[in-house]
Amino acid sequence: MKKLTLILSGLLLLLPLSAYTQKKTEAKKPATEAEAPAKPGNPFVKKKEGTETPVKGGTEAESFVNVGVMVHYIDVKHTRWQQWLSQNSVPLDATALRNEMETWISTGDANLAEISLIMGRSGARMKVESVRQQYYPVEFTADESGHSFPGDFDRRDFGMILECDPVILADGSVEMNLSPERGIYRGEAPPKTEIGVEEGDIRWPLFGIQKATLSLTLDTNQWGLIACEDSLSGNTDEKTLIFLRPVLHRFEEPSADPLGDAQAILTYQWVETDNESLSSWLTGNGDISPLIAGDLYAKATQAGATLLDEKILRFRSGQRVKNESVQELIFAQEFSPGSDGKPSVPNGNETINTGVTVEVDPVFSVGGRVLDLNMAPERVKSFGTSVHHRILTEGRWIEDVTMPVIYRMAPTTQIALPMDTPVLVAVMSPPDEKGVIDSSKKVLLFVKVSR
Repeated sequence: MKKLTLILSGLLLLLPLSAYTQKKTEAKKPATEAEAPAKPGNPFVKKKEGTETPVKGGTEAESFVNVGVMVHYIDVKHTRWQQWLSQNSVPLDATALRNEMETWISTGDANLAEISLIMGRSGARMKVESVRQQYYPVEFTADESGHSFPGDFDRRDFGMILECDPVILADGSVEMNLSPERGIYRGEAPPKTEIGVEEGDIRWPLFGIQKATLSLTLDTNQWGLIACEDSLSGNTDEKTLIFLRPVLHRFEEPSADPLGDAQAILTYQWVETDNESLSSWLTGNGDISPLIAGDLYAKATQAGATLLDEKILRFRSGQRVKNESVQELIFAQEFSPGSDGKPSVPNGNETINTGVTVEVDPVFSVGGRVLDLNMAPERVKSFGTSVHHRILTEGRWIEDVTMPVIYRMAPTTQIALPMDTPVLVAVMSPPDEKGVIDSSKKVLLFVKVSR
């Protein structure tokens, strides 16, 4: 028994010595050649998930998808709509109903009142606005004569606004959280008769609004009916049906041409066409990806569409760029009444830029042939002033307090751009000669990247 105990004790003493000998032997091994440190990555190249470095000379193609939403507002005769409802139930898939609307339009039972479209990326919020910015009084005091004097103002944007958060699901359908809004100015609704107020003055504005806020899922070639609203004009003989569908733009980037130059050129073009022509191009049920990627630009050009404006931006990948061609319009937002019949006193000045502003954040893909572009281009136009208060001078009520009338077309979004292709970004409505939305015409915004 003592011998066994001695043997075990000896083995326990040898274990630490063996570990020490192994560490010492490893320390004496010759050092192998260290791997060369990785070269610092190009800060202007955006790596995609699951991609480390581009493989030069590869033949595989990487797929990209832009996703957007298109909304149609169709005014229909109330009796015709009631007749259809008495014979049918409203389906989730409203593609057949949207197709039937074309027949109603041709027979005079319906009218395509508005189209709006915005393209973006899955998981990113996008917004497009075609609006008149209308200032109106929110606080009144009394002037020397006892008349209501507008001292403070707020602003209401009305026209067409489309905001959406789209997500492409695993089965290829598109989930959308969105809030389309359409509005008009219907006139004045004063609480009492006012002296010194003339037709066209804005003091107690009445706005008509159609707005739907919802979440839904549609297949890529599917139309959905999201609302049936009272007519925006107030015509009780009409109803407004709001249809929408997702829009996909798919393309591939060959991986054989890694980024050589981080610089490139962006070309923005605003093209005006009529509502009827655009509807005929975009109302199909199939894949309209080719239309988004160049075909629509060709159709509009061949149809004699008007090029309203064109902007060129040179950029370096990863660096923000902002170009402005504007006039700074300075105006007051607060007023104090004058004394002894004198004009009011303006306070609290503000500045609006009218003209064209384009701001972008461009980042090239690893392959260097697709541009990931965050953008906020806008066209802003001034249409004079609106009158909110008058003073009596030499027997005439003359303008005293005025505010600027502004019309704004502006998409805010993020898209992927293939090289040398004019991609449709948004469909907007221009203003008429009075600075109010003209839904009979459409402005298409295209953007192209090139070297």
